[in-house]
Amino acid sequence: MSASQSHVKIHAILKATQDIIASEGVEAVTMPRIASASELSRPAIYQYFSSREHILAELVINEIADLSNDLDVHLAKISDPLEQTRIWLHYSLGFLASAEHRVISQISMRILPEESRGMLNAMHGHFMTSLINPLTVLGVADASRTAQLIFASIAEAAKRIDGGSAYEHEAAILERFVIAGVVGTTTPSELS
Repeated sequence: MSASQSHVKIHAILKATQDIIASEGVEAVTMPRIASASELSRPAIYQYFSSREHILAELVINEIADLSNDLDVHLAKISDPLEQTRIWLHYSLGFLASAEHRVISQISMRILPEESRGMLNAMHGHFMTSLINPLTVLGVADASRTAQLIFASIAEAAKRIDGGSAYEHEAAILERFVIAGVVGTTTPSELS
């Protein structure tokens, strides 16, 4: 089987799993259900994934990899650390408030294989580093903790959007809050 054919089958498996989660919840994801939805046999699925948990892990890994890679591309074009922070904030909010993320967020880290959890923790660290770096350049004293607080604020804004609040409204309030906090923890010479 060619790499192209393998890629098509893996994509079908992942897409079927994501569709099942979106329509029925993560509890409905079983190997027989994935086989039916992907129109592949169970043995064909086992050629690529050893368990349902490995398929779920791949969905989460792909999501955070896509987010990190997209952010890296956008942030590399910007030299101003305050603007990098602003872009990180808006891009992350857009991502966390997306329908695709709502599906993936149903997957609990507890059910993922141990090796996948380790990889996801490392990938999340890389994702957060793309915020920590500009905060450090700005002179924020505890950039790591500040980044965690910013991410928590973004996650809460995404929940409000999910609950019906307008995206533009939440994004504007979030940006004012975060930028005021960042600027408030730096000295004027660090911002020029």
